[in-house]
Order: sequence, then C-alpha cells, then structure tokens
Amino acid sequence: MKWSKKRFTFVIIPDANGSVKRVSLPVALVVLIPALFILLVLAVVSLAILYRGNAGSVDSLQHKLADSSTRYEKILADKNDSIESLQTQVAGLSEKAKSIQEKIEEVNRLETQVKDMVGLHPSSDAKGGTSSVKAAGSTAVGGTVVDGDPADGGMGGEELPVTDEEIDAIMNETRSDLMSMEPAVEELKSRLEQTKLEVAKAQKALRKTPTIWPTDNRKITSLFGVRKDPFTGRARFHAGIDISGSVGDSIYATADGIVIHSGRDSAEGNNIIVDHGNGIRTRYMHLSKLIAEAGDKVSKGDVIGELGSTGRSTGPHLHYEVLRGDEQTDPAPYLQASRKVSE
Repeated sequence: MKWSKKRFTFVIIPDANGSVKRVSLPVALVVLIPALFILLVLAVVSLAILYRGNAGSVDSLQHKLADSSTRYEKILADKNDSIESLQTQVAGLSEKAKSIQEKIEEVNRLETQVKDMVGLHPSSDAKGGTSSVKAAGSTAVGGTVVDGDPADGGMGGEELPVTDEEIDAIMNETRSDLMSMEPAVEELKSRLEQTKLEVAKAQKALRKTPTIWPTDNRKITSLFGVRKDPFTGRARFHAGIDISGSVGDSIYATADGIVIHSGRDSAEGNNIIVDHGNGIRTRYMHLSKLIAEAGDKVSKGDVIGELGSTGRSTGPHLHYEVLRGDEQTDPAPYLQASRKVSE
C-alpha cells in the first residue's frame, strides 16, 4: 500500500511580505474530500428529486383527501336530509293514523245516529256504537278534540329539533295505533253489516207503522179520550182525534197497507179503513170523497181521499183513529213526521 502512504504537499504563497506555507496531506484524504463532496451533491440532488416526487404525491393525496371530505360531507348531508325526511314521514304517518282513528269514531257516531233515526237502540256492549279504540290519538282539552290541523286556524311555536327518543315514541305510538285499527275496523265492518240488516228491517217495519200526519193541516180540534159531545153536550168517549181543514184537502195513508173498507156510514160519513199488518189499522172518517177502494194496496203518503164534513160532523175536519187489535189507541204519539214529497 505504497500509494496510500504518499502525500501531497500544497504550497501556499501569500503576498510579497508573507512567508510561504506548505501543507502536506495524505493522498487518501485528498481523494476522499472530493468524493465526499460529490456524494453530498448527489445526495442533495437525490433528496431534491425525491422531495419533488413526494411533494407531487402529497399534493395529489391532499386533493384526493379534499375530494373525499367533500363527498363524505355531501353524503352526510344527504343522510341528514333523509333522516329529516323520514322523521317528517313518521310524524305525517302518526297524524294520518290519528286522523283515520277519528274517522272511525265519526263512523261510529254516524251509526248511532242512523240507529236513533230508525228507532234502533244500540246494545250495551257496543257502548252506543262507539269503538273501544281511542279517538285517533287526538288530545281532549276541556272536552274539545284537538286534531292539530293547520287549516283550522293559526299555529306557531319555536322550532326545536326532534330527538331520537321522541321519534321512537311516535313510532311506537303509531305502531300501536295501526295495530289497534285492524280489529277496530273489522269490528266496525261486522257491526255495520248487522246494522244495515237491522236498519232495512226497521225501515220495512217503519213503512207499516203510521208515523206521518194524515193531513197537511196540523190544527187538532178535538183530542182522544173523554170529551163533551159536540151535539148533545154530554160526556162521551172520543176514539180518535179531529184535525181541521178545508173541504177537498188531501187525506194521506199514514203507513203502507191494504184498504179493507171504503164506504159510507150515517155517523162516520165517507170513511176508509187501512190494515197495516201486525194488528195495526187506521181509520179516516167524514171524507168528502173516497179515492182508495177496498182491496187497494196503498203506500205511506198515498192520497186515499179528500177531507169533508159527511156523517155526524159539525164542519170540515178529519176524524183519525189508530187501532191496535180491536182497541182504539191515542193517535197523537204516532204523529211523528210530515209526509215526504217522495212518498
């Protein structure tokens, strides 16, 4: 290793007044310093190239991260919107369930009214035709049902976010309401079908029950029962009621039936008897004209004669009787309604 033992001598000549200096360095050191410098330069260049490449990657990653963040924010916003929409739908469904339940209650009340109209009395187990289901989740305040319909008037209040617990409570309540609706609707359907049959039966019976006035006039001149006889002045039993009017006024059949008598009598004058079935008959006396004849089938409200003053009468009027079996009964309780135009 003779080469490694060699040395380089560097002579440093300063200005004219300075002394010459010599620096002796080993050959290895002289070669190593440039090599280290070159390596250092190469390292710096490599680091610069690597930094530039990494900077591009970092920049690309930053862009990707920003894009991902924006995308995720949009997804999160969409999910929040979806949650808001679902919450709104849940609230709407809850209100709809309450509204449907209220409609069920309205139908129940209507059923009761229909039964009352035809004289059907609701059974005790039906509780007056109302279902056991509560009224559509509506709130009763001082006896007033509050449905929360904006169309009914002004509404307001602070807008507060809905908590998950509140939504869960609404969902549970709505689920319970919907589950209770099915049996309630089935019960209502079954009951309405039965009511329909009962109403049809009641209507049929009502057609044969004398419930309308036999005249258009409503002035009663003599009531049913003991009275002073208009001819003798003595106390006598009056088997019907007298309704005043003008000669020629229409006389109407007060229920469906068959005319079993149409003729004249010295005391009753021109008179008609209608058999309505079930042991009920009606009599119309002192008519000026007979229109219905024996054997005719008449409907409730049909004109069967004209008011007059024939027979034992002091003036134009209709003597009207209601008989149950062979017994005269007071007609007044049967005078419940006016004749309908369609009858």
